Amino acid sequence: MNRVRLKGMLRKEFIQLRRDKRLFPMLFFAPLFQLFLFGYAVSLDIKDVPMVVVDNRNDSFSREVILSLISSGYFRVICSTHSLQVMDRKILMGEANAGIIINEDGKIGVFIDGSDNNAAGIIHGYFEQVLSRFSNHIPEVYPIPRFLFNPEMKSVNYMVPGVAGMVILIIASVLAAGILVKEKEIGTMEHLLVTPISPAEMVLGKLIPFIFISYIEMGLVIPAGIIFFHIPFRGNILFLIVATFPFIITILSIGLLSSIISSTQQQAVMTAFLFMFPNIVLSGFIFPIENMPDWLQKITYLLPFRYYMTILRSVFLKGGGFPQLWREILILCIFALFFFTLSVRRFRKILT
Repeated sequence: MNRVRLKGMLRKEFIQLRRDKRLFPMLFFAPLFQLFLFGYAVSLDIKDVPMVVVDNRNDSFSREVILSLISSGYFRVICSTHSLQVMDRKILMGEANAGIIINEDGKIGVFIDGSDNNAAGIIHGYFEQVLSRFSNHIPEVYPIPRFLFNPEMKSVNYMVPGVAGMVILIIASVLAAGILVKEKEIGTMEHLLVTPISPAEMVLGKLIPFIFISYIEMGLVIPAGIIFFHIPFRGNILFLIVATFPFIITILSIGLLSSIISSTQQQAVMTAFLFMFPNIVLSGFIFPIENMPDWLQKITYLLPFRYYMTILRSVFLKGGGFPQLWREILILCIFALFFFTLSVRRFRKILT
């Protein structure tokens, strides 16, 4: 490893990055756009569910039930009636997502629009949470649930930490995918091939600037998530910075590999997206891994983003550190070493 050659390579890369006018909007606006998009739009919380009330009892008990549902913040009454047909019509027309019937004997019936199964499951959970205190058959000993680490059960607390990882995944993959292809397209690849620089020096010189860029993205998204969405951060920021390093190396090395095997920037970006898509979908970022088929759950162990997602959510919400996350860090280090070595060997073939 020659420091002079590596320093010259780094200087060349930083000059090229500085001259790229498209880089600044991509680095600063794209991550914040993704953060606000997922933070505000992609929420698993449902509030102010429109509800029809059929109160056949009309006494203090029924009024207390209705008031409890409204004061929970989950429901709002759009119609009070004594007709089941009216309730059915409101739900059928989409004016209401739920209905509740309070019979004269105190029994409570709940009707939920099941056309959206995800929303229906969430609304059902809201009803159970509020109505459980009105059960006529409460045993002498009954469990009292405590929701640790996310007591308010806000989906944004679960979603935003993952956005930080997704930003690194997308930005690093796309930028790294164009590293060598751009050299080929502008005609400077031939000049690099005749220089005495080694494959390892070439790869390091290409990756180091993007390591800094990835950390800049991380430094933008995490504070923005904490400030705008009030996400708790219970861990150690220095630990998270260190734990992020093998993930960045892994993603950049894979992006570089896609650049090596591609002839144009379009091919390189498409190859990078083929890697990004399963990482986002199967990492547990949006869909729980436990809900996937067994054969698909086994595939998720091959995805680096799965382990980084575990690190992010543990550090943010649980205050996790090395004793809890050393396995995930070790696996990411193995990924980083494997893909970096593979990219160096692949580039050596080009040089020879």
